[in-house]
Amino acid sequence: MTVAVALVLGVVIGTLLPKTAAAAPDSLSGWITTVATVVICVLTIVLAVETWRLRATQAQQIREFMLDSIRPNVSVELSGSHAGMSFMNVRVHNSGKGIARKIRFEFLDRNDQAASVEDEPIIKVFHKLTMFRAGIQSLGINQELKSFMFSFYELQKQLNADIFSPYVNIRIRFEDTEGNEYVNAFVIDFSQYQGFSEIGGNPLSKLADEVEKIRKEMAKMVSGNSRLGVDVYSSEDRAAESTELRVRWAREREERQATE
Repeated sequence: MTVAVALVLGVVIGTLLPKTAAAAPDSLSGWITTVATVVICVLTIVLAVETWRLRATQAQQIREFMLDSIRPNVSVELSGSHAGMSFMNVRVHNSGKGIARKIRFEFLDRNDQAASVEDEPIIKVFHKLTMFRAGIQSLGINQELKSFMFSFYELQKQLNADIFSPYVNIRIRFEDTEGNEYVNAFVIDFSQYQGFSEIGGNPLSKLADEVEKIRKEMAKMVSGNSRLGVDVYSSEDRAAESTELRVRWAREREERQATE
């Protein structure tokens, strides 16, 4: 482009400068035609290059849009149970827009190197669940797998170590429906739980316990194994019943005396 503009400017400036000899009209028109042809060629090449770049950019954007529409996002989360903070649940969740396949979990140490049960005893607790040992074949959109993991009260016995010393570094590998691979990481240091406490309990959990007690009592009533201790008599009813009993006992005493 620069060369073409320079040629055009050179021809124009050359025609304006004073000359000792006049150029032939055919020669001048030939130069102008040549320069114009060169300019058109250069512009055509520039336009073709820009068109190719635009198409490549559009194709890349379309490809990225298609990948985003099927991209899964698998995560691992530890959370306290409703029954109490000492009980921990684990959840594997796919929050992406596509189905996750061939989900695998790799346990690493603090230096991002492969860790074994001997290095990090907490891995043994995770391996109690098959999904952490063998992986997950498929996890749908917004689908999750949730399970009770451990209790802090029992964790010390299982690990034979300080419950706040374990360190979990999980690398999650998974694929989308087209076989594109993705990697996520889940890191948790158990020392961050040190000093946690809870006052009271979860109201929903308490309500569920009370409902369960009522259900058991009703089941006993229906089966006939138990009776409800419900007092349906008033003080007047009790007085009338007592009077009736005394009259009955007096009548029976009189009848026995008459027969004797």
